[in-house]
Amino acid sequence: MRVLFMGTPEYALSSLRAVSAEHEIVGILTRADKPNRRGNKVEFSPVKVFALEHGIPVFQPEDMKDPALFEQLKALSPDISVVVAFGMMIPDAIIDLPKYNTINLHGSLLPKYRGAAPMQYSVLNGDCETGVSIMYVASRLDAGDVILSKSVPLGENETYGEVHDHLADLGAQALTEALTLIVSGEVTRTPQDEAKVTFAPSISKEECVIDWTLPAATVHNRIRGLSPIPGANTRLPDGKLLKIYRSEKVSGEYAGEPGEIVGLIKKKGPVVMTGDGAVCILSAKPEGKREMPGFEIVNGHYLNVGDRL
Repeated sequence: MRVLFMGTPEYALSSLRAVSAEHEIVGILTRADKPNRRGNKVEFSPVKVFALEHGIPVFQPEDMKDPALFEQLKALSPDISVVVAFGMMIPDAIIDLPKYNTINLHGSLLPKYRGAAPMQYSVLNGDCETGVSIMYVASRLDAGDVILSKSVPLGENETYGEVHDHLADLGAQALTEALTLIVSGEVTRTPQDEAKVTFAPSISKEECVIDWTLPAATVHNRIRGLSPIPGANTRLPDGKLLKIYRSEKVSGEYAGEPGEIVGLIKKKGPVVMTGDGAVCILSAKPEGKREMPGFEIVNGHYLNVGDRL
């Protein structure tokens, strides 16, 4: 099929490579270029880099409703559009343009976790499984009919970053299967059960601050659900920021106030009391320093028993 691909970040590359191996990519839409962190160099999105390397026409619209854009896409005569982490709302005219309309890879088992952060919320909520869904794009956010879903177990210590990378590969596999079904005419459309819909909105800065009065399981899930980005954080006794990337729940008889360092585990890190139980910090980054193992946090005298986060 002639495929119009819409995507932007690294996450979309696995799908783009998989689709391009079996179909013709006639055009790529991606977000506008942006300056790097220092602001002295323009960075292309990973999807744009792929397009340039393979000589594929690339579009970076500021306005998806621009009539000129519609005419440019129409001239490509796409059979279908595929959307993976594009990051812009798509107007109905472009959704309906291809013969087989537009499909999207979503990082959850729909109707669970519609919205911008489905993978994060599956970890934040301590789910035992996660997965991907391929759906038809509809005017309402993530509300389209589902073609197929694939699920995988979610380990209790897996981070958002690990889930992200796993689902990128699983999603690419699911997309190619969905396209095969569409080509063969064997595709089915399953409406989502609106009674089971949940949402996963963007993560706010306030939600990244660790509340040590919560139970250990909740604190642990927040740390891994925000790792590596945006990163769960707390404050050291001197007021400087500490981003925590890995933790584990610990057993044993610990006593203290929430946020208090109540022990040290050799070759692991400091033990922090929560509202119910304790967690050990396995990896963290003090403000202005590099990320380091938990035991280096102790060895570097950033935290000692009796300190309070």
